[in-house]
Amino acid sequence: MTVTTPASCNPRPTVAVLGAGIAGLTAAHELAERGFDVTVYEYREDERNGLGAAPPGNYPPVKLGGLAASQYSTVGTRDGSPAELRPFPGRRGTPTPPQCAVAGEHGFRFFPAYYLHIWDLFQRIPVYECRDGAAGHRRWQPTSRTVMDNVRRVVTQGMTVAGKPSQVFPRERPRSLAELLSVVHQLSELGLPAHDIAYFQSRLLRFLVTSPLRRAREIAYESSYDFFVGRDRGGNAQHTYSPSFDRLLREMPRVLVAFDPNWGDARTNIVSYLQLFLNMDRRDDKADGVLNGPTTEAWLDHWYRHLVALGVRFVHAAAESLDPPPAEPAVPPHLRSRVRITLTDGTRLAPDYTVVAVDAPAAEWVTTALRAAGTGGTVAGLDGFTTSVPPPHEPLQAQATRPQTRRNPYVVDEVGRVPWDRFQTMTGIQFYFDTEFQLLRGHMYYAGAEWGLSSINQHGLWENRPQLPRDGHVAVLSVDIADFNTPSSHLVDELGRGKTARDCTPDEIAAEVWRQIVTALTNDADNVAEAMLPWPVWYALDRGLGMAHGPGQGSGRIVRNETPYLIPIVGDWDNRPGGDPWNPHDSSWTFTPSDEDWLVDLEERGVWQARHGGYQVHHNSVVFAGTWNRTFTRLTSMEAACESARHAVNAILDHYVWVGTNGVDRREYTTLPWRFPYGFLDQGFSSPVRMPTPAGDYCYVFDVENREPADTRALRILDSQYCLQSLPHPLDTLTAPAGGSP
Repeated sequence: MTVTTPASCNPRPTVAVLGAGIAGLTAAHELAERGFDVTVYEYREDERNGLGAAPPGNYPPVKLGGLAASQYSTVGTRDGSPAELRPFPGRRGTPTPPQCAVAGEHGFRFFPAYYLHIWDLFQRIPVYECRDGAAGHRRWQPTSRTVMDNVRRVVTQGMTVAGKPSQVFPRERPRSLAELLSVVHQLSELGLPAHDIAYFQSRLLRFLVTSPLRRAREIAYESSYDFFVGRDRGGNAQHTYSPSFDRLLREMPRVLVAFDPNWGDARTNIVSYLQLFLNMDRRDDKADGVLNGPTTEAWLDHWYRHLVALGVRFVHAAAESLDPPPAEPAVPPHLRSRVRITLTDGTRLAPDYTVVAVDAPAAEWVTTALRAAGTGGTVAGLDGFTTSVPPPHEPLQAQATRPQTRRNPYVVDEVGRVPWDRFQTMTGIQFYFDTEFQLLRGHMYYAGAEWGLSSINQHGLWENRPQLPRDGHVAVLSVDIADFNTPSSHLVDELGRGKTARDCTPDEIAAEVWRQIVTALTNDADNVAEAMLPWPVWYALDRGLGMAHGPGQGSGRIVRNETPYLIPIVGDWDNRPGGDPWNPHDSSWTFTPSDEDWLVDLEERGVWQARHGGYQVHHNSVVFAGTWNRTFTRLTSMEAACESARHAVNAILDHYVWVGTNGVDRREYTTLPWRFPYGFLDQGFSSPVRMPTPAGDYCYVFDVENREPADTRALRILDSQYCLQSLPHPLDTLTAPAGGSP
């Protein structure tokens, strides 16, 4: 049966994308390229329309990019801006006030080499230039360059070490024996015992020869710390690290990905470690990247212009609810009515498909009516995902003994109070300097900093550097704060207790973060004021933070965080709403329901899923995208957002074909019978082969674990056979599995 492509339909199938973050924009991009009629709805405005140097109307009508977007700060609360540029406490002299809004980031933006979904996207977004047209009108025209050309390489990484000089390491493979020996010598200067390093490496190797199936069944239920000490089922550690190595082992997950090593799941943590190490051995000699300007200007503005050129519309509006269709048991499933959308202004929409690409709290809220109507799948999984109070004792506490109370996930005091809460506070602060200040051309990790700090001098990689008369600064230090729960040993309250970041005012946060940075760099906690570093003149906290009182971000202690950060907690992956990710190249393991369960979901819960697996389509129309969905990336990041949107689009393509064949093609067999060398598809920035559907190519999906060294693949395959038979890892037993070797 022939399926009409979306572009050939009259009218074309319509898609409403709720949310203009990375997931929403990716979905809009992929769908528009396949002929769908796409409209993006976003409730936030681009603040530059009120703050920027250009006249209103020169910027997109809505805020693009979500957390990835730059944030623009002004002195005071001009026009109600929630991002406020504040004088640094204790500054010397008189700072130069900026003449326009000052650009900053949410923490800092960088793109590891394994972010292949993002790199693939960069190559497909042209850079636009403004040119004069007829009658003096200015027009944006695409050039031969892409956003990929706006990326600058980051080749170094620094790390402070208590009591020792800060270390700088290359973020690329050594180019000579001398460079290699130099790196080895630096590692030896850290004073880490050789037996600790050897055991740590042995655990990484053990992970590499463990199958994805065992990782899902066992390692995801184990903390990263327990894995690295080799803790057995009886609770006994096989190795005890020295105090210095143990401290480093506990600190790095907190600094890198904001989770406690005792509660963050080992699979996510170690996959991230391995990919960061493997970045240095890329065959195409690419390492981490940073954009050559503020994220919004170097990437998102060009993306907006390209999406408009593809026919995507942007509307400043927010969804109030997704309204369930009437029950129609007598109607064939593929012909049943679809979900309608009610906007906050009362407008009703009836698109053919809806991509819900908002954050998890908003997704839980907007799907309330669907859950009340008995919708299953992702909709049911969202119930309490952000609003349930975490168990008081540990993450795997029995469901029956957990508290039934609900919380507001945007209230700081209700989130992240225990380390196994799946939502924590991870945010950033920008320090602005009126003199040149750049630590190194790369990232800096402050080992030992109580609030889990890392930073980058991003301005040093920008083409248009800040200018003092116009911008009030010439240098920017972007800092991530990953720990809001550890008390400071220096900043105390009236009772002499150390204050955590969540207990502080903006000025206290700025002063304490700067103190911790200077202390880490100089190894001098007592004479910070005399340190040989320039002091900031301005600072700005992330715009998602709100204080106790006052306009704009306000003053007083932090009470609200609109950007709670999702942490992969031990044993919590199965609680992620929705289906497993699916790789169109059929090179990744994915769970698929039985035929009986599939029919029950379809008939009774309004959930359709391609028989090969993947994301779910609810009531013939609604799919979800965002970092809170299950992805191969696993870690909450813009890469996960981009990947999840591709899964959502692939689900729409499969559903479109199912409907177009009158419910006959359930999408069981979809991939071409091609064979590739292992890892061939996952090594480059863009896949050389795309898998087709009658409605258009599937979106390219990259499984990060497929990029692990091919040399270990044989043992991973063997381990999968053992795991299927509930046997221990082959390295732990000499018993051969029934049926012989794979």
